[in-house]
Amino acid sequence: MVNDKSIDSYNELIADGTISTRQQQVMKCLKEELGMGTNRMIARTLGWDINRVTGRITELREKNLVVPAGDYYDEETNRTVNMWKCL
Repeated sequence: MVNDKSIDSYNELIADGTISTRQQQVMKCLKEELGMGTNRMIARTLGWDINRVTGRITELREKNLVVPAGDYYDEETNRTVNMWKCL
């Protein structure tokens, strides 16, 4: 469950133009739908190509809005990948 402070902070970021529409969609996906997820999980949830997600994650990391949440073994690629979560 998302607390009121998180919602207020998120709304401020949107209102002042700190994050783009696509970044908003990624953050909303993580906050409201997944809680935490890999790039592939986010892409599937949003119906996007994974390359569209990786760029947004990089941008959100640079803004200190998304942080690593641990490792996840992706059976599809046979690799260990990052899980992400919003601050």
